[in-house]
Amino acid sequence: MKSVSQRLLRGGIIAVIGKSAIAIGVVLVNVLIARLLTPAETGIFLLALSMVTVAAVVADFGFGKTLLRVIPDAVISGDHPRAITHIRQVFIAVSLTILCTALILVSPAGTWLAASLSHGTILGELMPLVALWLVVTVIMSLLAETCRGFHHISAAIFYGGALTGLGNILIVSSVLAVVWFTSAAISLRQILVLFILAGLLLSLMAILKLRKRLQSSQKEENRGSIKQLFKMAWPFWVSSMALILMTHAEIWMLGYLRPPEEVAAFGLVARLALLVSFPLVIVNSVLPPLISELYANDDINKMERMLRGAAGLTTLLSLLVFLLLLALGDWLPQFLFGDVFAGNWNIMMILAGGWLFHVWAGSGGFVLNMTDNQKSAMMINIFVGGITLIGAYLLTDSYGGLGMAIASSSGIVLVNILMLLVIKSKLDIRIYAGISGLKDVKNELTKRLQGSQQN
Repeated sequence: MKSVSQRLLRGGIIAVIGKSAIAIGVVLVNVLIARLLTPAETGIFLLALSMVTVAAVVADFGFGKTLLRVIPDAVISGDHPRAITHIRQVFIAVSLTILCTALILVSPAGTWLAASLSHGTILGELMPLVALWLVVTVIMSLLAETCRGFHHISAAIFYGGALTGLGNILIVSSVLAVVWFTSAAISLRQILVLFILAGLLLSLMAILKLRKRLQSSQKEENRGSIKQLFKMAWPFWVSSMALILMTHAEIWMLGYLRPPEEVAAFGLVARLALLVSFPLVIVNSVLPPLISELYANDDINKMERMLRGAAGLTTLLSLLVFLLLLALGDWLPQFLFGDVFAGNWNIMMILAGGWLFHVWAGSGGFVLNMTDNQKSAMMINIFVGGITLIGAYLLTDSYGGLGMAIASSSGIVLVNILMLLVIKSKLDIRIYAGISGLKDVKNELTKRLQGSQQN
């Protein structure tokens, strides 16, 4: 088996290429949708995407995080049947949670929520498609996390989920680009169907990719029950729910308090601001199984060096993206999405500032979740999430999208500060960006390059 540093370097290169393509692809998909649909329809699409994202976290119930926790441990110990047993239990359990969540979406309660958020009946009429989109998204996400657990980073990046997987983005953006260039018409309903069909195709491809991995020549033993699986997963789930609500409440509250056109304007510039965080997203696609492995081996010092180095490098890259957004100003959203979406530069930069701090603080959530401190992460996310929701409601009611941006960025900063303090207390390590971390990255890269030249 390759060393941690070798896998980090190789996985990092793959992640840089794949996640960079995803970042560009997400912007391209949003540009095409903004150009093909009306501002109101674009806002409804962003609300539908947000509902799928939040519902996917509900349906996942933290099982994806357990895959990243259990599979690397089983692989390093040579206990492949344990990994297979856990994967099968996850998919059995998630079939129940997906069914319950999908039924809620298509129920009168789900239709009422959709109507309240969109100020009309269009989104409510689309809820059966939204529920189907949810099912496909959760399956794709779990298959991608299974690939990541086995250190198949490229496969995990390709299969991903709704607008987080490279394969989905390639299929959707290609079709939408053809529609745009040919001046053909496409409806909001057809765009949702396109996402669903792309997800089904990718899910089938991922299953075929993992087929050999999921076959074992050894006899599987009874290694825990579904009940124990839920017990292991629920802290991950609560933490993820608090975090996802904190980041997606902005779209929901805007939808409730403001017309869909304002939702579209905020959502589009928010996705541009999110580009600042993509260097950390790249690193986080590689780090979780490595953190779990180093923690299992009690190699805390190496974990600290790895995390500080990753945070230092990603902060430099994120700062460049932040400065680029600052220099381009309001011209960028106007050029990409059209004149109707101009005038939201201040919202974009406030959100970008919050994401820059998030990158500087490092991979706090993953560190807590992969070191048996998931309950601490859960409590932090619940506490900050509650404060952020209250602040977001008050500020959005008075100042619209600008107030929402202030509340959202403040929540991001606070949750990272608290995680840094808890990590220092629990593990006695620092994970935020620093000069020593950059030196570790340089030394590790030099050592790897020298080793490859000698071979």
